Amino acid sequence: MNPILQIAIMIITGALIGGFTNTLAIKMLFRPYDAKYLFGKRLPFTPGVIPLRRDEASTKLGEIVTGHLLTPEVFRDKLQSPETNNLIMHFIDRQIETIEQEKLTPSYFLERLSDGLTDKLIHFFNEEIKSKVQDEGQKLYQREVGSLIPDDALASLDQKVDHLAYDINNKISSYLSSEKGYNDIFTMVDEFIENRGRIAKGLKYFMTKESLAHRVQDELLKLISQDKMIDIEKKVILGEYEKFKNNRLDDVVSIQDRDKIINSIVEVLQEKIDIREILNTPIVNFNPELFERFKEKGKYKLKDDFIAYSSKNMTKIINKLQLADVIKKQIDSFELSKLESLVMDVANKEFKMIMLLGYLLGGIVGLFQGMLVLFF
Repeated sequence: MNPILQIAIMIITGALIGGFTNTLAIKMLFRPYDAKYLFGKRLPFTPGVIPLRRDEASTKLGEIVTGHLLTPEVFRDKLQSPETNNLIMHFIDRQIETIEQEKLTPSYFLERLSDGLTDKLIHFFNEEIKSKVQDEGQKLYQREVGSLIPDDALASLDQKVDHLAYDINNKISSYLSSEKGYNDIFTMVDEFIENRGRIAKGLKYFMTKESLAHRVQDELLKLISQDKMIDIEKKVILGEYEKFKNNRLDDVVSIQDRDKIINSIVEVLQEKIDIREILNTPIVNFNPELFERFKEKGKYKLKDDFIAYSSKNMTKIINKLQLADVIKKQIDSFELSKLESLVMDVANKEFKMIMLLGYLLGGIVGLFQGMLVLFF
């Protein structure tokens, strides 16, 4: 055989083998997608490298991306960059403008978060008022009446109660001395004489009803003017007063009245604090001056505080996002054909160069083999 033809055949054969081998190796990165079996035994190199190592590869890729590419420092630097600052400031300005022009209310934002959230919040708020009033009311009803009265008011009340016996005595004395008092005494004396039999009726032969009524009136006035009577009145009044102060409130107020009082307080508070009206009030109308100050200065502090807080807690935020798991799940969710197409599109030129390199190296190997056969 012609030596040159022999070398050419070996070069072509080597090139074909080298190119085919590299092409097959590239295909075997993905193909076959599933394991192949022969007589119950899994064939070698099935499935392909990437399908076989897909779980491990996606896990490693997620760790590489979060550990070296999308690190907290990268996010922190991006967040603190002038471009991001301007973007956040522009977003805040647009939100302020929308709130002001469209008269947006807290209820609007609540409904954006969740349908019916406004009604749920109102119900929760009203129930919270009722619960707090009931809890505080229960505590108050366990306390003594005296402890519920402010010190100044209690001192004033003590002073008035201390003089109450004199006031009562003066009232009784004025009543007994009055014409009405005399008439009432006369009526009682008359009823006594008429209803007590012969002995009582015999009294009218010794004195008239009028003189007897005057006698009773004088004796009663003497009785109540005595210091001993005033002391007795004071002792009784002060005793009842101290007993009243030492009573617990629930001993004084019945359960029915207590419930009525609590319900009345709840109704008044719910009426005075109309949460529905508050939630339906435009935000800009809550305090126009404060809103203007926020537009002028507050928005910058809001932006700075947001960036500072986010930067400080960036590691926690990244950990909460679990980016590595997100990347792994996304990669695992890709169909193998789609993943293959994606990799081939990205590295198509490189794979072609690898195939051409296989042809070239195979041809060079064939050339050396031909020369070895020819000369040795």
